[in-house]
Order: sequence, then C-alpha cells, then structure tokens
Amino acid sequence: PDADAGDLLRKADIALYEAKKNGRGRYQVFAGDMDDLLLRKRQVESELRHALNGGNGIKLAYQPIFAADGSTILGAEALIRWGHEVHGGLPPAQFIAIAEERGMIGQLGKWVLQEACRFAVGTELPWVAVNVSPLQLRDTGFAEQLAAVLAETGLAPGRLQLEITEGVLLDNNDTTRTALAALRRSGIAIVLDDFGTGYSSLNYLRRHAIDKLKIDRSFVNLLGRDESSAAIVRALVELADALNVGVTAEGVETEEQKALLVA
Repeated sequence: PDADAGDLLRKADIALYEAKKNGRGRYQVFAGDMDDLLLRKRQVESELRHALNGGNGIKLAYQPIFAADGSTILGAEALIRWGHEVHGGLPPAQFIAIAEERGMIGQLGKWVLQEACRFAVGTELPWVAVNVSPLQLRDTGFAEQLAAVLAETGLAPGRLQLEITEGVLLDNNDTTRTALAALRRSGIAIVLDDFGTGYSSLNYLRRHAIDKLKIDRSFVNLLGRDESSAAIVRALVELADALNVGVTAEGVETEEQKALLVA
C-alpha cells in the first residue's frame, strides 16, 4: 500500500515502543491495531493529566485486612480507582502504566499518599497500606516527600505501610535500597506484595529488610483443592515466622481457606 516516509517512520516508532515495552533484545512488527491502541493511550494520558490537575473521577477505595480470627480489622489497603466517563472503570494497571510511561507517576503517587494518610487520620485503624511504584522509589526525593506528607496530614509513620512488588528488590538500584532503608528507620513498614508470583528469591529476603509478606491470591484460591498450593502456602508461612516477618493472605473467602492458613 502507498505510504509516505513520515507515515512509515511513525509506524516504525510505534513498533519500537512496543518492542521496548516487552524487554531488551526484542523486536516487534507493526500491526494495524497498534494505531488504535496508541490513540486510546494518548486519550487516556490526556484525560489522566486533566484528572490529576483538578478534574474528577480518581478516588481511593479501602479494603479491610482482617486478623486470622476473621473479626478483628488490623488495617486497610488503599486501592486506586478511576471511573472514566467514556471507558468506564479502567483497570488500575492500565492507567498506572501510562502514568509511569509519561512521567505522571510522581504526581499520582503523591496524591494517593496524601488521600490515604488523611483517611487514616480520620479513623481508628491501626494502619493503612499504599502501593508504591518502583519509579517512586528511584526518585531521590521520595523519602523526603513522604515525610512531608506525614507531617502535613499528622499521620504517625508507624500507621503507614508501603507495598512493593518483587521486581523492586530485583532492581538492584542503590537509590531504591537507600530509600527502603530510610523509610524503615522512620517507622514505616515495608510489605512485599504478591509474594510467590514473580521472581521469588530467598536471597533478596536476606539482603532486604522486609516487615511483611503478602501471599498472592492465586495460591489462596486453590487451598482445599490443590495439595501442592497448600504445601507452598504452609512453607511460606513457616518461612515468614522463622524470619520474624508478618504474613497477609490475599483473597481468603471461605472458612476452609482460613482454617488451612491458621493450621
């Protein structure tokens, strides 16, 4: 088909972007649907900027975290939600990825921290947990920014937990390690989220001080139905106990699952 040089370069750039997104040493052939995907992403990016600069639609929902007895609320996890006017409820992973790609994650992350800390101050919850992006932790000013948010809202550091993924520890970034150590010294707990689904390594549990592990729901869902999953969960609980690290299990929905976790 006819195509001018500018159009070919634009399509090559889109394919290059997709290849980079999939990791180093990859290639990507341009496909027609990439045009539509790029247009959608640009639209979401524009509307996300508007929402962060005084627009509306972005909010936090809070998921309670219960003790093993099922009756005591230990804390709550702040979950970001965006009720988009056109696309409906956009998955957080989708617009967070765009925020990371387009340099908005710092602004979005600060807003989440401010809102979650204000919420916690107005409750009797022992703590509130917030997910943080690896890019936030690589920012040399993150610890200082977080200290300012705590001072502004009046929340004690011991009432805030930061959830990170295994990829953060694999990053092997000096700035990240320094930030995590400084945050823990200040009294903020560091939680390793979705443990067991990524690149789980006992070595980085030794090298990085972690306060709590969260067992991914993919293991919890199979409790009572798959013995290998039950064995893995038991081993993770025993490991955490030996390391004096707390444990949270995601997605506990039945009495059988609860009984197997506390057995």
